[in-house]
Amino acid sequence: MKLRRNNSEQREKRSRPASVDAVIDSLVSYVKGQLLRPLSGAGRWLVFGLAGGILVGGGVALGLLGVLRLLQSEFSGIAAEDSRLSWLPYLVVLIIGVAVLVATLQRINRTELFAERDQESGSR
Repeated sequence: MKLRRNNSEQREKRSRPASVDAVIDSLVSYVKGQLLRPLSGAGRWLVFGLAGGILVGGGVALGLLGVLRLLQSEFSGIAAEDSRLSWLPYLVVLIIGVAVLVATLQRINRTELFAERDQESGSR
């Protein structure tokens, strides 16, 4: 669908050589084909990835908080304020959190992120 141009743009177009119009038209079609379409797909990918990351992060945080409360209630002698080991449940939750983070980072497959670029360079 072509947009209507106002009178000044039409006059300007008439005064330009045809080759300039052809270059502008080809540049506009190139930008639409090579930039806008891939970005629309990437935008959808980013939105779903961001929403998933926020939900999973919130779930992990609530799970760690639940483990902390479980440790504090089950081992109330250790977690009492006057106990010298009241910091132990926090250490356990910290270790579990770091283990979950390490496991998550190891599961990220970085080769899939760059697979399309590698295929393009291999086909040249």
